[in-house]
Amino acid sequence: MALLLKIVTPTGITLNKEVMSVVLPASDGEIEILPGHLPLLTIIQPGELVAKNANSQECFAIDFGFAMISNDNVFVLTDESLNIDETDLHEIEEAEKRAQKALEEARNKREALDPAEIEKLDAKVKYQMAKKLAKIRH
Repeated sequence: MALLLKIVTPTGITLNKEVMSVVLPASDGEIEILPGHLPLLTIIQPGELVAKNANSQECFAIDFGFAMISNDNVFVLTDESLNIDETDLHEIEEAEKRAQKALEEARNKREALDPAEIEKLDAKVKYQMAKKLAKIRH
């Protein structure tokens, strides 16, 4: 028995594959989905999604979003998804620095900044950190 995993971003489907299990960064901690899992709808946080098969696994850094599990289908709807094996640690570190700098500049501005804008910048920093941690772990 297998699961059908689909990762969908605003730019399209980034993964559509059968896997044996999926580990997701849910809002209340990591969860592992196995075939036969009860239906579930959960919020996902920036972090690492691991798609496991018998002898291999693929790791993805994902951003905020939602996951729906139903009838051995795992649908992940997220703002961004990146296959960790297809990216360079140096690139991730540079992107993290840029995101941190933009957030600090926004917080240090004298005039009032829109709280939603600061929240977006903070989310970018969290996603970059999730990519870095996932890359280092694998």
